[in-house]
Amino acid sequence: MASCGKGRSGQKGRGAALKKLMGTAASLLVLLAAVLGLTVTNGGKLPTWEQLYALFGVSELMPQLPEQAQNAATKIHFIDVGQGDAVLIEQDGCFALIDAGERDAAETLVAYLRAAGVDRLTLLVMTHPHTDHIGGMRAVLDAFPVDAVLLPDFTKAPMPATSTFTKLLEAVAEKRIPAETACTGDTFAVGSGTLTVLGDGIETENLNDLSLVTMFEAPGLRYFSSGDGEKPVERAVLDSGAGVRADLYKAAHHGSSTSNTRELLETVRPRAVVISCGKDNSYGHPHREAMETFGEVGASVFRTDECGTVIVYVDDAGAMQVAVTNKEAA
Repeated sequence: MASCGKGRSGQKGRGAALKKLMGTAASLLVLLAAVLGLTVTNGGKLPTWEQLYALFGVSELMPQLPEQAQNAATKIHFIDVGQGDAVLIEQDGCFALIDAGERDAAETLVAYLRAAGVDRLTLLVMTHPHTDHIGGMRAVLDAFPVDAVLLPDFTKAPMPATSTFTKLLEAVAEKRIPAETACTGDTFAVGSGTLTVLGDGIETENLNDLSLVTMFEAPGLRYFSSGDGEKPVERAVLDSGAGVRADLYKAAHHGSSTSNTRELLETVRPRAVVISCGKDNSYGHPHREAMETFGEVGASVFRTDECGTVIVYVDDAGAMQVAVTNKEAA
């Protein structure tokens, strides 16, 4: 796997949305005047992007992180893309994206990635080919260089025939991006961290059960994810004897009762669970059974429909911390 270059700072990337708004010459003069004015107000120090966002009324895309978290080596971003999944792993200025939400959230996703400081992706992972996980991937491929794409094993299920899926594979081929079918035991470097495939799906007619099961490990954090994998996928990974113990767990299938079994949760024993789901979604996610299980294993629960984007990071003391967009919901 190709290593990524030195990442840009978060503040540098977070200016992308504002720069786009300030595209004309006249607007640039206004921006310059604002920078000079805020520099005077700051006692000679250049303004932060947060100050510029506030001045021009541009909504923040990212949670307001504590100062020590700004340069944290390890961050996991659970991006609020509505009823879908998009998780950005950030390690030492390198980035991997797992899933990319629905197509109608693609613009929001790309803007968020830029705001987070992404200028290239070491790895783009498709857990499985449902549109709420791959809808924004074409936009991501168009916006950023991608070193490699990791795909589920399509020999285990009927080949998807949606135009979103077909056009995505065509884009990967056109851009000549190396694409690899995941196999259990595969490992991929993301900075100094490692993403390991713990499960590569099962023989199925249900595309949810093609979902890749992964573990990301970095100093101070183990993060377990299984896409939309349902109970047979969870059973398979437990039967494999894989080490699934983790500090952080993304609720499978948006917190559905089809997944998130008590046996799995008692084995993972997460301290925090993040649920990616849309507000008032028609599926009723997260389901009551799953929420009860999360509570029974003693995990703190964060929902994107209530908290907005959730960022889990490792602080200076090596402890896992959580920041959210909507602080009132935390």
